Amino acid sequence: MSLNLLERPKGTTHAKISCERGKRGLVAIKDFDCFQGVSGKVTFLKETRKGYTELGQMDFDGVWPIKENQE
Repeated sequence: MSLNLLERPKGTTHAKISCERGKRGLVAIKDFDCFQGVSGKVTFLKETRKGYTELGQMDFDGVWPIKENQE
């Protein structure tokens, strides 16, 4: 599975997902496919010495791998 079609900010090292029921998950960006089948708000993070810095967010519908729109 490829991260090529995933639009993420430069420098992203981790991703956090917050689901509708209040559950959360945090994974390294290379393991993003673990979010397959889970929808929610994804926050992109950069690991620093003092923790994590937020880089951006997106709504994720749980469909992985992300496919290009083919018309």
